[in-house]
Amino acid sequence: MGFFHGRALRGAAVSLIFAWAGAAGAASYKEAPALAELVKAGKLPPVEQRLPEKPMVLQPVEKAGKYGGTWRQALMGGSDSLIERSVGYTRLVRWNAAWTEVVPDVAETVDIKPDGTEYVFHLRKGTRWSDGAPFNADDIMFWYQDVLMNKELTPSVPRWLRSGNDPVIVEKIDDVTVKFRFTGPNGMLLENMATTFGSDMLAAAPAHYLKQFHKKYNAEGIDKLVADAKAANWSALFLNKTSFPGRWRDTGRPVLDPWRLTVPYGGTTQVVLERNPYHFKVDPNGQQLPYMDRVTFDIMGDTQAIVLKAINGELDMQNQRLNGLETRIVLAQNRERSGYRLFKAQPAWSNAMCIALNQTSKNPVLREVFRKKEFRVGLSLAINREELNDLIYAGQSQPYQAAPRPGTALYDEQMATQYTKYDPKAANEMLDKTGYTKRDGQNFRLGPDGKRISFAIDAATSRRYQIDALELVRKYWAAVGIEMQVRAVEESFAFARMLANEQDGLVWIGGGGYDFLGLLDPKWYFPYENQAAFASAWGIYFQNPNDPNAEEPSEAAKQQQALYVQMQKTPGTAGQFEVMKKILAITRDQFYVIGTNMEADNYGVVKNNMRNVPEIMPDTFFYMTPGPTNPEQYFYE
Repeated sequence: MGFFHGRALRGAAVSLIFAWAGAAGAASYKEAPALAELVKAGKLPPVEQRLPEKPMVLQPVEKAGKYGGTWRQALMGGSDSLIERSVGYTRLVRWNAAWTEVVPDVAETVDIKPDGTEYVFHLRKGTRWSDGAPFNADDIMFWYQDVLMNKELTPSVPRWLRSGNDPVIVEKIDDVTVKFRFTGPNGMLLENMATTFGSDMLAAAPAHYLKQFHKKYNAEGIDKLVADAKAANWSALFLNKTSFPGRWRDTGRPVLDPWRLTVPYGGTTQVVLERNPYHFKVDPNGQQLPYMDRVTFDIMGDTQAIVLKAINGELDMQNQRLNGLETRIVLAQNRERSGYRLFKAQPAWSNAMCIALNQTSKNPVLREVFRKKEFRVGLSLAINREELNDLIYAGQSQPYQAAPRPGTALYDEQMATQYTKYDPKAANEMLDKTGYTKRDGQNFRLGPDGKRISFAIDAATSRRYQIDALELVRKYWAAVGIEMQVRAVEESFAFARMLANEQDGLVWIGGGGYDFLGLLDPKWYFPYENQAAFASAWGIYFQNPNDPNAEEPSEAAKQQQALYVQMQKTPGTAGQFEVMKKILAITRDQFYVIGTNMEADNYGVVKNNMRNVPEIMPDTFFYMTPGPTNPEQYFYE
């Protein structure tokens, strides 16, 4: 029996789960009434022939459910990720519901070499695609040989599938066993597979279907398919079949997900998916999942229309597009009238508004000013976070820095609370330590060039509460002699300025939060990429030192970057967390980012008669909310 080395899920627990599936036997399996009718009519094989030899057994949140019903949701346009999150979360391995570890999914077990250079995936024997075709090692090899290693489809192998500059080598051991081999350690392969990357891999894996769109396998007919699809070339056609969002517009693409697409997005007002009769999971009573027959997504033009559907009781379970303080209030007010309850969707990040002063600003004066830790600490002490909480967050928040959330493995109380006490006197004393003690006629401090220290901070117009909060911060800082202007800009423009290192300052949600978010997206902790808005050019350097916008980082930042490379090579969560704690200790000391208040919880709606929906779940694309909570076991009472 294989297992996850160095992880909580190992040995006995894995044996227990899968021994049940083997011991129960085919006679114990049950199926939805509609599928039973198809079997009786000779249109579908018996359930025991549709399931793997050892199906995955899902323990329900509350209790085993019953079959039937339609799960109603709503999308905003054709590129909304909700469809990917709620019905497309199937991978070789996945996050557990609590987001504390990686667990098996389509792969029954995984053997990991202690140095993190080899991963052997044991697939579930007898697993089938939604059209009944076998899923096995040949599908993974097609993805590897003909998609990942094809330069027309994948010009550059993604970083998560490399060790240094060397791409992964995938080998077929037998029909249900594949080995991923690296020339050096790749300690975070499984964590990356549990994100959206894992979906991209399986979407490109149904070889029996996709070969018709691949030039290598259909040299004579590919040109006609390209012309019929009005695609630019064969690679564009192929990628549209396998990449998001195009893959959700193709009803022919076989899936391993609980539901299969029957009405795609494109000229319709509703996307429809129906039960996958070959899904590889069962409940403890041997009932093949999913419980619900159908999933529908109404296509809406804006978020307000989605909120309206929610408060009218027209969404069965959803949290995406329902975020925001005003929305929380109106959702709570309409619960009884519309027959739903609320579940908590806790933001994976920790801070409602992080203030990033760009230490690699193209303005040399501001660069010098922003790099002084005393300057950043002084500004933090000048913020009245309790007043922000009362006026902006309706008392639902608390003072907090850009740090891991309480209750997580990486939580550091000192890091979370340092410099959060409102103290104008201490703020002035700290700012005086910078040497900028001279002031002009309006009592603003003068910088190293003898001119008033003045700068603008970009704030996205889509986050009105951040603009309001920043206006209060502007007044707090003016009181200690620093002039700041609030620059409200369209979100994509603010994002583009950050990527090009054009911003002097930026506010955004963020600050780490859940442990795995910090590991996978550490841009608030050290200059990891160009989205590390407190030092964009240092982040660019880490990703590509030859980029014309790159700048060699500080010694502290370089030390963190080296530690992160070490962490990426470290197999096992425990070892990764130990390295991450060293990175965070430097973050705490450097105080790169000024946090304000903890992001208050968001809420989603769930109909009173829908069961097995957890009362709380992490909320972020890195977790793929609500996918890891196993929607296939949701049911109607």
